[in-house]
Amino acid sequence: MSKADIEFLNNESMMWRCDPCSKKRRSSLRLESQATEGKLTLEDLMKAINELKCDHKTNVTEFNTSYELMNSKIDENTSALKENTVKIIEYLDRIDALTAENKQLKDKVFNLEQKVEDMEQYSRRNCVELQGVPVVGNVLDTVKEVGKALGMEVTDTMVDACHTLAKRSSDSKPPGIIIKFVRRFDAENMMAKRRAKKDFSTRHIGLTSDEPIYVNESLTPTRRRLLGMTRDYKKKNNYHFVWVRGGKIFLRKDEKGPVSVIRCQADLDNL
Repeated sequence: MSKADIEFLNNESMMWRCDPCSKKRRSSLRLESQATEGKLTLEDLMKAINELKCDHKTNVTEFNTSYELMNSKIDENTSALKENTVKIIEYLDRIDALTAENKQLKDKVFNLEQKVEDMEQYSRRNCVELQGVPVVGNVLDTVKEVGKALGMEVTDTMVDACHTLAKRSSDSKPPGIIIKFVRRFDAENMMAKRRAKKDFSTRHIGLTSDEPIYVNESLTPTRRRLLGMTRDYKKKNNYHFVWVRGGKIFLRKDEKGPVSVIRCQADLDNL
């Protein structure tokens, strides 16, 4: 039937039957009419009963065939379900094994990265960074002036290398200076003298300005970013102390609180 035919039947509220059903319907109506009019004979009745028996037999045969087919499909589906269940269990076991292996590899990679980071930081043990010092002329001469103001004589033989660090173009502050001493003792000595001199500034090295000068340990880029995250955490969570010693970052909430060593971002997340 076309779409137009179906719409017409719906609009007219008409009933439609297929040919076999129409034939049965006409036969049933004829029997009902004959029975009403009293014209139904024994032959007509037997004929109707035989037709019903035949239809019933056909229906039973079709039902049995459908039932057997359904059972066959159920058996096939049950077998397929069992196979899929076994495969799913196998896949889940494999996923669990891969997840455990992946975690082990991640832990191993983290430990290796941490070792490399520690080695790189250890290679900077003789280095300090000066912040807030304008360079006038030679960098080494500026370093000597800082040392002199701190009460520490810095000679040419004490310094392996020194140079300014790169800075952002938008930063108005002078670039930092990194100093690599020949001996670790000299690097630690300069930082100790700076800690002892609380108000150390540019006026102590003969400049007219009065900006603070900082002497810090030289940190790797990764550890410098971690220090920035630790300082942000300190501000947001009302911690009072953040400091660096020996390339390690320490955090403490108050003077009597426990000291936490921050080695990675996870240490901050777990506080």
